[in-house]
Amino acid sequence: MLSYLDFLIIALKLLVVFICIVLFLKITGKTSLSQMSSIDFIGNMILGGIAGGIIYNPKLTIYDFIVGNPIIFMDQGKLKLDAFTSINLDLASFAVLLRMKNVFTIHDVEKAILEPNGQLSIVKKGDKDISVIVLENEQPVDDVLKQIGKDEKWLKSNLAKQGYKSFQGLYCVEYYDHRLFVIPNDAVK
Repeated sequence: MLSYLDFLIIALKLLVVFICIVLFLKITGKTSLSQMSSIDFIGNMILGGIAGGIIYNPKLTIYDFIVGNPIIFMDQGKLKLDAFTSINLDLASFAVLLRMKNVFTIHDVEKAILEPNGQLSIVKKGDKDISVIVLENEQPVDDVLKQIGKDEKWLKSNLAKQGYKSFQGLYCVEYYDHRLFVIPNDAVK
């Protein structure tokens, strides 16, 4: 059953997609169906299908759509081939990206992540793992928790050990070297 908030999110997505479609039609100069060729009509149907997929996909948030998510290419020294195919990256190009980070063999890499800003983050074997933000603005970051093999229940219990009964009042929680580092709201200006 959809809640009021779910309907509000769908309505917001619908509004954004409607504005995008109107802008697309204004840019292409099409104002009515009689002016559309069959190619234009097919293009609009494809655009409508994409819009529908965006609107009704509950896992796709506006933030994820605009900013994106990190893509993990290697984890625990193993290549994740589905990540390569998801962005059409071949191993030769990946090797070039590694060399740009002064890593000259794939065997030296423990973890490789393509960040949303396009930068490649590398953790070499024997190095400490990178830190990740597992809670931001009092909300757990489920995708990140899943990537590190944890869940919201684990986060709550570990924060309770540090004296935090809930996520309320927590600006940020960072996970690094198997420890949680908490930044409460009152520590942020």
